[in-house]
Amino acid sequence: MTIPATKSILDVKSGNIISQYSKDKIVLLGIYTSDNDPYPKEIEILLTPEDENLAPISTIFPYSGSYLQLFIANFTGDNKSEIMVRGILEGIGNYDIAVVYKHENNKLIEIFDQGKFCERNVCIANYFDDYKVFINYDTKKYSIDLSSRPREYLDQIYSPSGIVNVSDSPTIGDPSSVYPIKQVTNTYYNLMVKQKVIGLSDSDILGVIQTLVKLTGSKCENVYKGLLLFPHPTNHNNKRQYKNNFIKKKTNIT
Repeated sequence: MTIPATKSILDVKSGNIISQYSKDKIVLLGIYTSDNDPYPKEIEILLTPEDENLAPISTIFPYSGSYLQLFIANFTGDNKSEIMVRGILEGIGNYDIAVVYKHENNKLIEIFDQGKFCERNVCIANYFDDYKVFINYDTKKYSIDLSSRPREYLDQIYSPSGIVNVSDSPTIGDPSSVYPIKQVTNTYYNLMVKQKVIGLSDSDILGVIQTLVKLTGSKCENVYKGLLLFPHPTNHNNKRQYKNNFIKKKTNIT
């Protein structure tokens, strides 16, 4: 298949997408509207089989972003490789693009999409009295203790007696990282999805929800879920820093 002159090649890889021993060509294409445009539009994946008797396959990619690249690996354990497109979403901060396709019946079938992952795995966080944050994620429940935070920070959420006095809640962001990982004993890759738990502002990271995802056939299975907590400054020398960082109103993440 001839690549249209209007489209730029964003990345090129080869892999055994069609069959176990094939060496097929995968090209990621897009259109830049100007020389300074960091976000290509009309992204397309073009798969050219090694077997010249088979027709090329193309599919339109649903996202626009920067640093778009291909990662070719076996995600499903079927002795063939799948196509992963990675990048950073356009316009809403450092949130990952991660979509995985497999070849099936002469089509590229989407088996993972970071946006649909969020729709299926809803996390809800709320402030509670006594300086606590509780997070519900499917059947899992997590808690974060804020009591060691500086007084200037706590006063923006709680009364002096530790009662919640704000109507806002912490936000669970879109995936900030989605990356492939593989154990030494495995022949296939899983995906690690990380989502920030955001407090008073985008820089107020209360923790990170981690989900290990296994792709089997066309299905996504959550192997495990967990909450990662970060240390934060609590001494008096950092109170001014907290006040400056968190006095701004929280930005909602969609």
